Amino acid sequence: MRSAPLWALVALACAAEAPAGDTGPEAAGPGGADHPAAIDSAEAPPPPVPMGTVESTAVESWLDRYDFDDRLWYVDLPGRLDEVSGLAMSPDGRLFAHDDETGRIHEVDPSTGDVGKGFDLGDPVALDDFEGITVVGERFFVVSSLGLLYEFREGADRVSVEYRLTDTGVGAACEVEGLEYDPEDDALLMACKTTVPARGPIVIERVPMRLGGVATRLEVDRDGLRGWGVDRDFAPSGVVRTPVGTLLVLSARDDAIIEVDRLGTIVSATRLSGGRHPQSEGIAIGPDGVLYVADEKNGKEPRLTAYAPTRADARAGTAGAAR
Repeated sequence: MRSAPLWALVALACAAEAPAGDTGPEAAGPGGADHPAAIDSAEAPPPPVPMGTVESTAVESWLDRYDFDDRLWYVDLPGRLDEVSGLAMSPDGRLFAHDDETGRIHEVDPSTGDVGKGFDLGDPVALDDFEGITVVGERFFVVSSLGLLYEFREGADRVSVEYRLTDTGVGAACEVEGLEYDPEDDALLMACKTTVPARGPIVIERVPMRLGGVATRLEVDRDGLRGWGVDRDFAPSGVVRTPVGTLLVLSARDDAIIEVDRLGTIVSATRLSGGRHPQSEGIAIGPDGVLYVADEKNGKEPRLTAYAPTRADARAGTAGAAR
């Protein structure tokens, strides 16, 4: 199956919202081994351009509002989320998680961590290396490590939903781990665990949602990591936009979170306890400012941990209001 380029397909979806039962040429069925072939896109994506047009301003850290020695709560997740690989908060304050290898979406109670309903992408369910989820209005997106984008609508418990599959083109030089929506640029953000060539800057691809939009690339210089107590081999595993517009980038490899501004400048960083976070793969922020980190099974049970902001201005923030 050959997919349409992202800037054409997603822009079309923005111009005319497809109904939940949409069945176009990209509405998928079986998934699985046929999906990687969609990487051979009919059209190459535009080359990334630098973010130099963004004016540099002093940025106050959002990450510094949390005390990572003081958890609000944590829960072990059920076995069906052993491979939890992404978290996302919906505009109405509901938390969703997805599995690593199976296209199954779970709703999670953001107050208790209890796992509720689950629905599948396609029938039979799509199989892929799923590495990130975000919710934009009523539209859900999950992305594979190869940059294949699945778009769908929310389903009821134990039902299968149709989805639209798009090759974003970023997979040729980026192993995607983490997906987020940036309302300021109306773009999808895809964090790169590894890039080609290797050992270059940390990269977050910005893929526009509108027709004619220009793809950009946010780069973070690794030389700045050591000053924040973070290793140079930092490899993203999740990304979330904060209410003040910065990005929190999570790394399972390094048990760390860095915060970067729109120029890619590191404004804060913290190390996470390896005992509490054996393999952190998902990150999200609730409308009350609570930060969620999901860890897949790695010698311990899969876990969801919540951290409350320690400052009143953070608790008053609305992370998903602009979606």
